[in-house]
Amino acid sequence: MKSTRLTQAVLVATLAAGAVVVPAAAASAQPVACGVKAELDLGRGKATSWCISPGPQDAKEHRAVIKCTVVRGRNTPHDLTFPVWGPWVKIGQKSTAMCGFSSSTAGFSYEIR
Repeated sequence: MKSTRLTQAVLVATLAAGAVVVPAAAASAQPVACGVKAELDLGRGKATSWCISPGPQDAKEHRAVIKCTVVRGRNTPHDLTFPVWGPWVKIGQKSTAMCGFSSSTAGFSYEIR
């Protein structure tokens, strides 16, 4: 019984430490060939999105979105989560959004129009 739990714990830890690239099917229900990935750039969260095909929806532009979390307050600290949007770029180009130096990454995605 303990070996099963240990195997499950190792599997969950392995999956959690894997790459954080989200394919288009998982990130959006729209059939556009897009993707997004998140990484650290000098300790800052950075999301990069790309689209290689407009698909049947005739999408013209896309942008990266990253959710950043900062801790505010001295006596009663609380988390504040807010989105940061990258610039709208045409299909075939990359869009990048970055968090500030004193924040952490809470999530990432992309938007198309």
